[in-house]
Amino acid sequence: MRIMTVVLTLVAFSASAQADAKCELAKPIDGQRLLRRLSLDLRGYTPSYQEAVDQRGSAEVSAAKLDSYIQSADFVGTMRKYHEQLLWPNLDSAELDPLQQKLFRVDMDPGMGEDFIYFSILRALFLRSVTQQFPICRNEPATFDAQGQPVMTPLVVNGQTVAMQEGYVMVEPYWAPGTQVKVCALDAMAPASGTGRICTAKARMSPYMNQTCNQFGVYPNAVQPPVPFNDAPIACDSAFAFLSSECGCGPNLRLCQTDETAARLRRSLIDQQMRVVEDVVSQDLPYTEVLTRMRVPMNGAIAHYLRYQSRASFELFGETDATNPIPPQLSYLDDTWVNVDRGGRHSGILTTPGYLLKYMSNRGRAHRFYNAFECSSFIPGGPLPSPQEACSKHEDLTKRCGCDACHIRLEPMSAHWGRFAEYGFTPLDEGRYPRTAAGVCTNFQSIDQLFRCFRFYNVQPVGEEEAYRNQLRPYVFRTPDEVAKLETGPRALAQASIDSGAFASCTTRKLWGYYMRREPTPDEESTVIPTLAADFKSGGYKIKDLVKKIVTQPAYRRMP
Repeated sequence: MRIMTVVLTLVAFSASAQADAKCELAKPIDGQRLLRRLSLDLRGYTPSYQEAVDQRGSAEVSAAKLDSYIQSADFVGTMRKYHEQLLWPNLDSAELDPLQQKLFRVDMDPGMGEDFIYFSILRALFLRSVTQQFPICRNEPATFDAQGQPVMTPLVVNGQTVAMQEGYVMVEPYWAPGTQVKVCALDAMAPASGTGRICTAKARMSPYMNQTCNQFGVYPNAVQPPVPFNDAPIACDSAFAFLSSECGCGPNLRLCQTDETAARLRRSLIDQQMRVVEDVVSQDLPYTEVLTRMRVPMNGAIAHYLRYQSRASFELFGETDATNPIPPQLSYLDDTWVNVDRGGRHSGILTTPGYLLKYMSNRGRAHRFYNAFECSSFIPGGPLPSPQEACSKHEDLTKRCGCDACHIRLEPMSAHWGRFAEYGFTPLDEGRYPRTAAGVCTNFQSIDQLFRCFRFYNVQPVGEEEAYRNQLRPYVFRTPDEVAKLETGPRALAQASIDSGAFASCTTRKLWGYYMRREPTPDEESTVIPTLAADFKSGGYKIKDLVKKIVTQPAYRRMP
């Protein structure tokens, strides 16, 4: 009985404490507590001791103090963090450093000091290997024949030749000018012409290279007339360069990457997006410019990648973009950010390489925009029907049962990115990529042209796709209205969202949730949010003004 009494007392005490806690949560904060919250939210850190002392005895935070927080560089930093949460700018899955042009560093004398050699595992397999996989070169200076090719000598193990090896050369790498590193001679090749020959008889002496050349050779020989392949020239900065023993990393290894250079590039591409945001916020420009401005910053790492390395991947398509000029003064190590005025169909962060590589499909690009800037999502209309039903067999997803509920809205939105490469970031301009395949998929002159044809054109249609045979893939199943959107670009989508009020309303709701740490209540949704959004729009989309109005709402002063 006594135990029961104790238990009931504890339960009653707990209930009372919870009730008190709820009352405390509803109690408005003021004075130093309000100052602390404003400082954390707007600057990212607590007030200084002197600020706390100055606030003592005053329930209100002065307008001057609030303005100083919002006008500070720290506020710009908090806005960067907000947009990082909004856009999820992670590029770990983007193949920015394909194995074709990736250098690895190996310690040739582990435990005895540092004696590193850089080498490519792909060239090791295709150009050195006989039976041993990924053999490195010899740790001795290379010699060269009359044609400038490294002299290869056999690596014999148990009486069997397991690999052919060359020596190393000393190279001044682009990522560390003024220093010299050891690089396997085959990986350091830098023909003056910038081209090599693929699948030569000498290169085919490697069983792995011979097998790969036979596999790749099926495709150019399958078209009529056959595409030049064996002994054909290839640009050393292309994805096919690994099939040439004459192509290496080029002068100063500029065509290749290491783990460190790839990490720096990823950071730079993310930073580029966020610097667009920072520039708009710090200069108090209309927030709409985040989506529409043509000017973006570029640093040395991005400039180097676009000049020399963006064409090296099969998965990630990155040709030269004439509408996004590369500042000639930027070298790899230059951390200076230079503003670039883009042209064409570019539009704010929506066509930066970082955004296009994070969301590699046009549907993904549209979905992130829809969620981040219109506060909407694509929700299925119900369960999928049987795949045996006739309506489940449509190739056009706007007609396929179970898919149509989302795609009837998603496809028109995704069309705006149709002239940007999926799984890449290159604009597909009409000159190089006309709507029909006639100028691209005929009279093949190179394996690269054949690759572009099959990647971007509907040359092997299935079922309902037949009506769109030989069209550029983004045009397949497009209505005339969607074609117009495709040819205008993402700027039209952004502008439509701005004009409709959806952008202002969503921005207000997102920032309300960010600072209040909760969604608007139904009452706030119908009264406060529309008023704030209308003021935001009529005031020229100034993000600082919107934030100030949010944090001076009575709701902000209540404990979250």
